[in-house]
Amino acid sequence: MTAAVRPRPVSLAVLLVLGLFLMLGLSACATDSARDSSSGTAGDQGSRGSAATYGEAEVAQEPADAGAAGDTVTSSADVITTGSATVRTDDPATAAGDFATRVSEQGGRVAETETSTRNDRPEATVTARVPSGDYRSTIDGLADKGEVISQSTQSTDVGQEKVDLEARQRALQTSIDRLTELMDGAESVEDLLAAEVTLTQRQAELDGLTSQLDYLTDQVAFSTLTVTFTTDEAGYQSPGVLERAWDAFLSSLEAVVIVFMGMLPWLVILAIIAAVVVAVLRRRRKRRAGK
Repeated sequence: MTAAVRPRPVSLAVLLVLGLFLMLGLSACATDSARDSSSGTAGDQGSRGSAATYGEAEVAQEPADAGAAGDTVTSSADVITTGSATVRTDDPATAAGDFATRVSEQGGRVAETETSTRNDRPEATVTARVPSGDYRSTIDGLADKGEVISQSTQSTDVGQEKVDLEARQRALQTSIDRLTELMDGAESVEDLLAAEVTLTQRQAELDGLTSQLDYLTDQVAFSTLTVTFTTDEAGYQSPGVLERAWDAFLSSLEAVVIVFMGMLPWLVILAIIAAVVVAVLRRRRKRRAGK
């Protein structure tokens, strides 16, 4: 019968050492994985928190940014156009009347009309508010009234200004809506009065912004055109040499009269003093002659 083989002490020691190292390695891996998972969880939480914070800020800014972007796209048409022109015609009054009629037919309006005589020549000036879409055709139509001597046009882009006013208007309207809700749920008279005062201020600011927006909208929708109808062959003609000399003489004469009127009281005082001095000197001479 074969005897059982007993394990050698050296083999048992090697096995124990290997087992110990294996247990240490497993525990280290577990610790590292736990650390990684904990740091990953904290990082995820921090990232989620930052994302949530940014998301809230982005959501808070989204209405204004979206509105601003939309307005910026359409702000290219937010241009105020003003122009002037001079037209030579044989009958300025009739030409001005025809021009005003055409502006009214196009949906515009006449803001001001003036008739005058310069250098013995009649003139008529019409300031009209023309729909922006018909401005160019109105300018081109002036050739039917006579010879266009001069014409100029200025354009001002107010798109950014309009966008800013609209953003402020939306912010004030939101503030007013919140104040109205606070007033509905006010628990004391003091809170109600404070909210009412603030609401009045916000409403006044909103009304002012609305008026500015209405003005800009009207200026953009209707261009301003000032047309002067005259009979001068070359528009305004400078006066001749004799006319300029006569005007200079009248100006100098006016200056002399003004200076004389200013010195007149002093001249009267000096005349009185001189008369008194002459009278005293005559008396002294008479006394010396009598002696």
